[in-house]
Amino acid sequence: MKLKNKVALITGSSSGIGKAIALLFAEEGADVIICSNTSNEEGNNVLKEAIKKGSNAIYIQADLTKESDIKSLFSKIKEKYGKLDILINNAGRTFNIPFKDITEETITRDINTNLTSAILCSKYALEIMNKEGWIVNTSSIRGIDYSGRSGIIGYCSAKAGINSFTKTLAMELAPRIYVNAVAPGFVYTNYMDNVTEEMKKSWLKNIPINKFIDPKEIAEVYLMLATSKIFTGSIITADGGYSLLNR
Repeated sequence: MKLKNKVALITGSSSGIGKAIALLFAEEGADVIICSNTSNEEGNNVLKEAIKKGSNAIYIQADLTKESDIKSLFSKIKEKYGKLDILINNAGRTFNIPFKDITEETITRDINTNLTSAILCSKYALEIMNKEGWIVNTSSIRGIDYSGRSGIIGYCSAKAGINSFTKTLAMELAPRIYVNAVAPGFVYTNYMDNVTEEMKKSWLKNIPINKFIDPKEIAEVYLMLATSKIFTGSIITADGGYSLLNR
């Protein structure tokens, strides 16, 4: 029970990595706040699973591209729990747009969805964190040097921004708040259901450990960072060695 008496918010936790984090944290004794925007049914299903694990959990719907929704989210958390110990900024989305079709609107959407939301959530989380706290941001291998990909330039740029934000905030909030990030590689989420077997095989050829990462495996990395008192400003690349090939 590494998280006994801790309150943890996991954004984007109705599926995939976020869901795995929420359920692992519930197993470890945390009261978890499950949060998503459009996936209400899935979010409530995760809530039921978390409660079965003994967590005093709640589900809150919020559009994190809107500051008003973020303010409301943290107001509800304060009202329910009186504090927040751990913030996992996991909400995000990839939009596939050729560079020639990028507009002010599309790039703003990419940045707001994947970067600004994390910055503002961190700001309001600080207001209800007590003596110490943990912030873990979800980055991506696409935000690391030499690992970007054409067609998702806005997403790659936002994730690079997450890396810089993580390091900068870590310096500003030390020693009270620990701020780190996880940069996942190819994680086997529901997204993989829409990927052809040929494409999966081509990806596997470029992953030195020759396997995709299970969401439960990567959730353990978040747990480590949400309990450690020696990491801050770190970007943990959890990709099975993929980025070593600079592809």
